[in-house]
Amino acid sequence: MTRSRTSRLAGAVWTATLVAGAVGVVRQRNEAMRVRRGELQPDGPDGDRIPASPHAPASALIANWVPAPPRTLAGQWAAMAWSAPLTVVGLAVAYASGVRPRWDADRRCMVATGVGGPSGLALRLVGAGANTVGHVVLCRSESPSPALLDHEAVHVRQGERLGPLLVPLYLWLNALHGYRDNPLEHAARRGARSACMAREPRSTA
Repeated sequence: MTRSRTSRLAGAVWTATLVAGAVGVVRQRNEAMRVRRGELQPDGPDGDRIPASPHAPASALIANWVPAPPRTLAGQWAAMAWSAPLTVVGLAVAYASGVRPRWDADRRCMVATGVGGPSGLALRLVGAGANTVGHVVLCRSESPSPALLDHEAVHVRQGERLGPLLVPLYLWLNALHGYRDNPLEHAARRGARSACMAREPRSTA
């Protein structure tokens, strides 16, 4: 395959991915509007439910995939480096919004609260409370709930495994399934629920 044909193919793939991203945003916006009208039940960050349409085997695997943080120091550095391109973008968005991220040692990520500007507007338009870009969690609220942060922490772990590949995968899954039934979102809700249960004090008999 010649270089020109390769370039055209790469351009076509990225164009299709951008179109998929636009379709996903429209679907997510429509879902948010239906929730506001009472046509859909709100879907909390630590909730989970059966998808509206059954996931294909590959998507079902993703929906059950809740990666754990890297255990070794080498693994942590490798994960940071692999997701670094996204993290740089996340930091730029946070500082452009006038917010300085803080390090969350429990979730091993940076959290920016009270995000405004274009990022905050984009979150409001699609009805989202937060967004994760690399190791940076961007939250609309000044005091996000632990469940929401646990949910976004799963996306951080996904980014550590997939790096920049997470973006096109997420966009395509959003276009195919919608936000509420996006397999990566199902996994994040499951991870948040597990983290919430792990924090609950165990009753003593």
